[in-house]
Amino acid sequence: MKKYTFIMAVLVLCTFFACKEEIDKPGGKWSSGPIEVDQITPINGGATITYKLPNDPNLLYVMAEYERNGKMFTEKSSVHKNMLTIEGFNTMGKVPFRLYMVNKQEQRSEPLELAFEPLESLISIARNSLNMVPGFGGIVADWSNPKKTEFGVRLMVKDEKGALVTKEMYFSSSEKERRSFRGFNPKETTFAIAFEDKWGNISDTTLLKTTPFFETVVPKPYADFRSSIPYDNVTNLSGRNISSLWDNIVNTASHGWLTQSGGGSGISMTIDLKQVVKLSRIVIHGYHVNSVYGQANITQFEAWGLKKIDFAKLADRPYWLDEYAVRNKNISGLDGITETTQLPARTFKDDWQYLGWHAIPRYDRMVPPDPQGALNLAANGTEYEIPLEAGPVRYIRIFVREIAGAMPPPVNNYWSMGEITVYGDNTVPQQ
Repeated sequence: MKKYTFIMAVLVLCTFFACKEEIDKPGGKWSSGPIEVDQITPINGGATITYKLPNDPNLLYVMAEYERNGKMFTEKSSVHKNMLTIEGFNTMGKVPFRLYMVNKQEQRSEPLELAFEPLESLISIARNSLNMVPGFGGIVADWSNPKKTEFGVRLMVKDEKGALVTKEMYFSSSEKERRSFRGFNPKETTFAIAFEDKWGNISDTTLLKTTPFFETVVPKPYADFRSSIPYDNVTNLSGRNISSLWDNIVNTASHGWLTQSGGGSGISMTIDLKQVVKLSRIVIHGYHVNSVYGQANITQFEAWGLKKIDFAKLADRPYWLDEYAVRNKNISGLDGITETTQLPARTFKDDWQYLGWHAIPRYDRMVPPDPQGALNLAANGTEYEIPLEAGPVRYIRIFVREIAGAMPPPVNNYWSMGEITVYGDNTVPQQ
């Protein structure tokens, strides 16, 4: 009797676990009917599907199954949401897909077979908006990326056999991007750009045959011209002479030039390149090691340029005033001028070329998403491009518009740089 009882117990346990194993076995059909879909909304390169979820505690997730570029993919959405997104298509054609509900035993409901037609893909938008023009040492390209998705931007050039060879892979997620691709000699070259996305799609290739402009670094040392221009800040803090701005020592501890805090007037400086140059870019390093956004580093500035100075105008001091500095009270001794309405009808800005308002790359809360980005700016300097339409100049006048995220305080006028380097074409006529 005991033996019989034991055998029966074993059989019952075996039957229980066998049944449990069968219940827990993943896959198979679920008796539930198909999910009820509310709406399918096309998006760039995909679609968003909204649906009604049944009141079933055994429901685990909703899954879409579809084919892209010859491979099968699935997208899953938890029971805490009533929508699912399919994306990654570089086609405008109809995309079929199946929609399932899946329970906690990984069993699928009856499939619901649907289709959508995606809007234009993001790499197609980027490619169709791409503009390429010759630039200094290469080309300048700009494009649109309305959803700020990350692209790989592949720059290629044709070799002597006519084959496209990759020269640079640049990654971007900016809504409006402008990128200078450099490092090429001033000879006719066929450049090509193609966009690639994270789903493995590659756009059509855009070609441009052009000759890059000649570019070189303007030889240092430059000359300090501050003392000649009225209202320039001529102070040097603790013996840190402005000549340290062109000694090619960068990203070191406290090396560069600072103004005397509260000890001098003006938020401008003027340098003499000693030759006429069609400028391509200005590169500025911060004053402290690994410093970009903090301390008294310039984070925004406005630049003006001139090929030849009329020295007779140096005696006309109000002619050299800047309305921003007047309004912010960054200048003392204004020769009786207290309001911008008292500025002369003609100032230096009517005779000098405008070289642009320049700002350091911006990030949320002034912090790069990747800390390495700030370290790269500190090591390599921040590059500011000069408008291509600007003519050749010899003198550059820089006005500080922001330090460490704020306007230079009135009267204080404290700001700094570690190094300034100027690039361009110095083969232009020197007259």
